[in-house]
Amino acid sequence: MKPVIAVSDLHGQMLVLPKVKKIRHRFKDAPIVFDGDYQDSFHHHTGFSVAQEIMQWQQKDPEHVFALKGNHDEDAYESLTGKNSYWLEAGGDDVIAEAVLGATQAPGSLEEAIGMVKRDYAPLITWMGKLPTTLQIGKLVFVHAGLDLTLANPIKDTPEREKLWLREPYWYTAIYPHYAHNPLQKAIITGHTPTSLITGVYDGQAAAETLRNRSVSPRGILTVQYEGEYARFFIDGGNHSGPTINTGNIGVFDADTGRLIEAIEDDNR
Repeated sequence: MKPVIAVSDLHGQMLVLPKVKKIRHRFKDAPIVFDGDYQDSFHHHTGFSVAQEIMQWQQKDPEHVFALKGNHDEDAYESLTGKNSYWLEAGGDDVIAEAVLGATQAPGSLEEAIGMVKRDYAPLITWMGKLPTTLQIGKLVFVHAGLDLTLANPIKDTPEREKLWLREPYWYTAIYPHYAHNPLQKAIITGHTPTSLITGVYDGQAAAETLRNRSVSPRGILTVQYEGEYARFFIDGGNHSGPTINTGNIGVFDADTGRLIEAIEDDNR
């Protein structure tokens, strides 16, 4: 057994990180995978603080700590490097305001605050821009949103933007709402959409592992798996817009078999 700890869509929720550390004490030397979306939330505007801590973890232990890019991270990077203003117009200004709270001299305008962030967080912004979109560890494939499973090589050929944004085209076959089959000889772990929003039906025999779904929380880790195939695990626990105290889901997966070893699910409703 080769445990891998995975968490996605922290969205500024700092309380997730101590939980990850606690789990790591039980699974010594297990790789930790952060599956994207460190920015933006209805409640928490500390996305830079979350990303900064993850970056520092990775710098201290690059062989065991991995971070992928999510769509919110891409939006933040593009807005802060002048490629667009979408993120700033969609709530990124709150993250900027939080990031400069500790400044010795308060900025006089949003433009001045953005300039301070670009200067003081330059290494973090560069780090976010360079984050990969996929990671493979043994029988596990990590990607933020999903893959185009109709392609001959979904991991290699899915466009980068789709890896950050896919929803229904990844979840379902061409016949909605039938869950798509996993053609890979690996399990796929994604975040991006709270699991409470994902529903569907099987066009064949569902694997017995699916019986655990939503047994702890309506936002718990969702296993979509046909008998005889590797699973697709959806792990976004709803930190973006769920209850303020919500800390989402953390999964421990086996890289040797592609199976879920343990699900740590927030049952705050």
